[in-house]
Amino acid sequence: MQKSAKFIVIKGVLVMIVVALAGFLLFNGIGRHPYTYDELESVFRAKAAEQNVEGNGEEQLVSEVYGNSITFVMQTEDGERACATYGRSMFFNKYKELRFYAGANGVLALDEMTYNVSDGAIGYEVTALFGDEVGIDLSDEVSPVMYLKFMAVCILAMGVFGMKIFFNRRR
Repeated sequence: MQKSAKFIVIKGVLVMIVVALAGFLLFNGIGRHPYTYDELESVFRAKAAEQNVEGNGEEQLVSEVYGNSITFVMQTEDGERACATYGRSMFFNKYKELRFYAGANGVLALDEMTYNVSDGAIGYEVTALFGDEVGIDLSDEVSPVMYLKFMAVCILAMGVFGMKIFFNRRR
């Protein structure tokens, strides 16, 4: 193989690696997804216990899967509250924490708390309901996030190829 052919092959492989890594980070996000689906409830309970939200076996716990995520809401018998949303990886069946709130005062003092979640594919609102009936209310309106990522990749690719064509004509 000639020296220039080796350079072209190495350059092509490096470009493919960079594009694959950029695509992975764009669609999967930065950060690890350390939890499996079966671990999520115990992880949620452990983090709530760290925040002094733990019951004596009589707490109310509700979970709901929506889109690419799962949300937990818990209220103990003495009124302590916690809620969290975990997002799933686009490439693996693993989850990471997106949002976590705990306590009986502050933002969770009211019987209803709403927060925004973007799980990598869609963005939506989660309303954690406390009081007599613990529950989760998920918004019907979602904002798509994935098509924006695809559009960004297409614009970037058009820019790269356009610059390549422009600079090749100038030679």
